[in-house]
Amino acid sequence: MKINILHYELELLAEKGVYWDKHSCLFVADTHFGKESTFRSHLIPVPDGSTAETLKSITKMIERTKAQTLVILGDMFHARSSLSKTTHEELRVFRERHATLQIKLVPGNHDRPLGTLPKAWNIEIVPCGEFADGLAIGHEPEIMPNHVDLMLCGHLHPALQLKSAMDVIGRLPCFWWHRQRLILPAIGDFTGCSTIQPTSDDAVWVIADGTVIASPLQSTSNLKHSAT
Repeated sequence: MKINILHYELELLAEKGVYWDKHSCLFVADTHFGKESTFRSHLIPVPDGSTAETLKSITKMIERTKAQTLVILGDMFHARSSLSKTTHEELRVFRERHATLQIKLVPGNHDRPLGTLPKAWNIEIVPCGEFADGLAIGHEPEIMPNHVDLMLCGHLHPALQLKSAMDVIGRLPCFWWHRQRLILPAIGDFTGCSTIQPTSDDAVWVIADGTVIASPLQSTSNLKHSAT
């Protein structure tokens, strides 16, 4: 789904990314690569393969959009124990497949204790701040640079709770436009969600059955959307 927030034309993707065609840039948040390795290192039995599935989703978006830059909006990894041999190998294969792709990482709270990443991954570490044309990138929504129009960020793993007249139906991951922030859903295949409480000035797009759907809560005059 293509949307226009203020003067920015963006595309919300069902794989939980945002594509900015003007700069050929794909944004994702909260990949939490290797989280399954961290759980298993603490003797918690969990299925393998979440990192591979997340990388498949990113590859699908890159190939469809022809993005030249990938920006990870924090929490690329879950913990130091996430950097297992399997995770290293999966990222090596991904990097070889997308050798010309620029990858930038805004460190999130889970990334900061990790130290230097392998040079072979060729990932540029960038601070929270303006990315281009007054659009900023960050991880935590609470930390927004001054003098920018819009910030893309993550951290919250937003989801919208669905209710019927009688019961709570469930939750769906969503994109959340809130106070000059577009907060992305967590793309990590093995991550939870946090229920948001949008206001009448917010906008929400949920992801359901491989489709991005605008919530009926769309009142701001600075926002337009169209299905694609």
